[in-house]
This record gives sequence, structure tokens and C-alpha cells, in this order.
Amino acid sequence: MPNATPNTPVDVALASTPCDMDNVPLLVSSITALSERLAASNSHEDRLQLLAKAHALVRALETPRETMIRHLWASDTANASLAIGYESGLFAQMAQGGGIAKTAAELAQAIGWTDTSFLARILRHLAATGYIVETGPDEYLPTRFTNAMTIPMIGASYPFVLRTATSATAHLPEYIKPMTHSSGSKNRDTSTLSAFQVAHSTTLNVFEYTYSIGLANAFNLHLAGSSAGVARWFDQGFYPVEDRLLAGISNKSEGGGDVAPVLLVDMGGGKGWHIKEFGSRYAHVIREGGYRLVLQDLPSVVDDVSLDPNSEEKWKVETMAHDFFEEQPIRGARAYSLNRVLHDWEDEQCRQILHRIKDAMRPGYSRLLINEVVVPRMGAKYEVTSQDLCMFMFTRAKERTEQDWYELLERDTGLKIRHIWSVANATQSLIECEVV
Repeated sequence: MPNATPNTPVDVALASTPCDMDNVPLLVSSITALSERLAASNSHEDRLQLLAKAHALVRALETPRETMIRHLWASDTANASLAIGYESGLFAQMAQGGGIAKTAAELAQAIGWTDTSFLARILRHLAATGYIVETGPDEYLPTRFTNAMTIPMIGASYPFVLRTATSATAHLPEYIKPMTHSSGSKNRDTSTLSAFQVAHSTTLNVFEYTYSIGLANAFNLHLAGSSAGVARWFDQGFYPVEDRLLAGISNKSEGGGDVAPVLLVDMGGGKGWHIKEFGSRYAHVIREGGYRLVLQDLPSVVDDVSLDPNSEEKWKVETMAHDFFEEQPIRGARAYSLNRVLHDWEDEQCRQILHRIKDAMRPGYSRLLINEVVVPRMGAKYEVTSQDLCMFMFTRAKERTEQDWYELLERDTGLKIRHIWSVANATQSLIECEVV
């Protein structure tokens, strides 16, 4: 036992003993009660509670050896198999014909593979891990999950993450040694290079690298997929848009003249999914007030944003090439928004971004809306904790606690946090700031 000490002996038999058998009856009882409650309520909150208990039951029943095999053998190979299934068109073919059972040979012919035997091995593993259903020897049915894998923002995420994040994850244990061990490796400057950059032997940041290897579209699809179904800050019951933004909006622009006033500037807004959805939600207000919505991002992002000139989107959203580290050209807008932007950057870069925005804001009028994770002191969800470690691997950044946000925004930047808004079961919050 390499990590055992004389004071803490660990019996090797522990590896083949269920992790928490004593808690299994209580978990089963909770699952039964929650199942009955969910059947009656169809509540999102009840579903999440039941899901958490189901995961806990699996962890309790598994032995440490079984958990290890699932983590290190099954999960990685399943992710690779899912990426293969998406890129080869396998899942699209399985969904054809209403999702009837098909053999490995039939599927190989449909996707143009000459090696049926290897496809059969992929299918067998996907069935063993529960992603498809085995109906006979080398015969399989798709599931709702694999049907969803044909949606690009879901399916494309797998090959994208495998090609970008997996190697960074593998480098993390070695990467952190200089931070945790006085005798750790000193052959690189971990204050400037991220684990991602070390893993890919590049000085480009994760965004530059992704675009340089032709994965820009996959990256944007992954961002859309990771946000699918997540509460938007402008959803009913989240941030009170009518009371906090629309009420009191000026009918004149900062520069005067005939230029229409700007309601919202979405900075680093990618392909514009958030701001276009916001525009659709409040189209009547925008139309009646003649307000402007502006999408800002780097030229490589916004130059190919498609806006149909025959649709209302043409007037709802303007695109503007802008680097948020540079001076903000739109001054005195009612609101500037940063959706999942600041978690990509360390505090020093965040301060630079925030000062640029602060300089453009009209005191007592403009709002800065920061849509980000606020990590709770206890009970953080794995979606939050895993994202926190991903941010560190990619950019040396992090997800921030409420204290972190107050220090960054009020102490370091001089902005005033008016309120932090959230809704039940949301993984992200909205931090509303102003200049006073």
C-alpha cells in the first residue's frame, strides 16, 4: 500500500467491498418516496433530487475497484465511442426509420465503413455503458440520448472536448506540482502558461488555439450545448427586466442627435444566441422605443454571424467587432452584459475588462449585468466544481464565490453591486452592477 502509514493501515479487501452498504436501505427508501413525488409533481426540482439520490446509490453499491474501472476504462472509452458515433453519422443512421433495431453490418454499410467488426465493438461498448440498447447478437436500438447526439450542439461537443480538454486534464497532476511541492518541476513558468498550453505545446490561449486548428464552429456549438435548457437571466422570475432595465430607460442616446439609444450591449457574445433571444423576448418594447441591441465579439467571431435581411433579426441585433480589452466604443448604454466571460480570465485581465466597461457607463443609469457562477460555500453542484477546474486548466482562471465577486467588482474595480439574482436550481446567477 504505497500511501498507507503505520498509523492509518488500509486493508486491501476494502477495494472489493461496497463503498457504503449501510446507507443503501435509506437511499432506496428516499428514491422510492422521491419517485412517487415526482410522478405527481413532474417538478424539475424533484427530478434533480431524485437524480442526486440515484447517483448516490450507485456510488454506495459500487466497490472501489468497480468505481475505478468505470472512471478509468469505461468512461474515457465511452466518450471516444460517442465522438466516433457522432462524426461517422452512426447515430443519425440509428435514428433513421423511427429508430428500429439494426445490425452492426447494416449500420456499417449505411455509414460506409468496411470494418464491420470494429463497429460491432463500438456498439457493444455503447450498449454495455447504457447509451444504446442491445436487442440481439450484434443488433441495437438507439435511445433518446443517442437520438439527441444527432443535434450538433450536443454531438459535436464530444469530439471537440476530446481534442482540446482531454490532454490538458491528463497534464493537470504534473502541472500543479510547482504550486504544491517545493521540490516540484521548475522547467516551465506556470504563472504564465496554462495546463492547456503545456499539453498542446502552444503559447496561444485556448480561444486562439481552437480557432487556429479549425474548431471554431465546434467550440461555438459546445457553448450552445452547455447552455441548452439553462435558465436565462431574462427568463420570467429570474432578473426583473421590466423593473430594472426597461423602466427609466432614456429615449436619447449618449451622443445625442438622431442615433437611437442602446438598450443592451452583449460583450463577448459569440454568435449572438443570448442577445437574439433577449430581442425576441422583448421585441415589442424594442420596436416601440426604437432601441438598439449590439452584439460585440472579435472579428473572427462576428464577421460570419448570419442575420437574414428579410427577418426582424436584422434590426434587432447589430454586430460590432470589438476586443473587450480595448476602449468600449458604445458609451452610456442602458446595459452591458457579460455572459460567462469573466470566468475565462484571471483577476488581472478581469480588472482590465471591467475598467473598460466602467469608463463607458453612465453613472446612476447604466447597468453591468454579469451572468456567471457564484460558487456556494457548501453544496456546490458537480457542474460548477468541474467547470471551475476546467477554467483553471484552460486559462488559469476560476469560478468565483460571492466574496470573490465582491472583491473583484467593488474593492478592485470600484463598481457597486446592486444585487445578485438567481433562481432555484440555477447553476448561474446574475450580478447587477452600477457606477455611483
